Amino acid sequence: MIWRASIALAALALICTDGCGASAPIAASPVDAGSNLAKLTYPARMDAVAMTYAFTTDVATTYRADANLHALDVKHPGLVDAMVAALLLEYRRARDIALPRLWARIGAAYAGRLNAVELRQAVTFFDSPAGHRIVELAIQGIAAAPPPENGAGNTVIYPAEPTREDAMAQATFDATSAGRKLAAMRPEVAAINDDWSTKAAPDQATASAAMSKIIARFGVSASDFSQAAGHPGSGSVSSITPRP
Repeated sequence: MIWRASIALAALALICTDGCGASAPIAASPVDAGSNLAKLTYPARMDAVAMTYAFTTDVATTYRADANLHALDVKHPGLVDAMVAALLLEYRRARDIALPRLWARIGAAYAGRLNAVELRQAVTFFDSPAGHRIVELAIQGIAAAPPPENGAGNTVIYPAEPTREDAMAQATFDATSAGRKLAAMRPEVAAINDDWSTKAAPDQATASAAMSKIIARFGVSASDFSQAAGHPGSGSVSSITPRP
């Protein structure tokens, strides 16, 4: 699987800090507080929206550009779309299961850089109504982004602007020691996210079983599908990286 972390970096850089997700209480220990912060800055819904975008643009485009798969899709209309949808479902399941591991890794990094007061500041801000609204704008921007013209690295996202009050709340937090430390950690958090993304995938047996169901439903012969065995099954999927 080839992973790129361009989508969220573009979106979140345009609209400030994210902070949407299920309400998370401030934890007693730094490690727990860091994990809560990680969950707030990279909620499951953001990952789901990013994956849907990636599969409906990058992966679908790659599949349709494959000569063997294109020939099969002409013979069996709708085959490629069904394959993409089936793989997306399996990747979503795998990543949902793996997300707690990502939150734990990023949370440990946060706990190692921020003191108890700063962690409390960060969790309080990201779990505030302003933080929730700001990250919702980021999620909407990802969902509405047009397909990249020259590859995922050139994806352009235009999220809506936050309200004046939310932008002021963001600026106030950014000026704190917690905000400055989180800004400095962006490359480290991006690297953790990218490493996690390469591993948060369904196993080959699961992906193959999903494809077998699709070819059976469309009546594709085993010989025809085997000729396309080199199809870009893992695709080219963009990962999203939180920008706290």
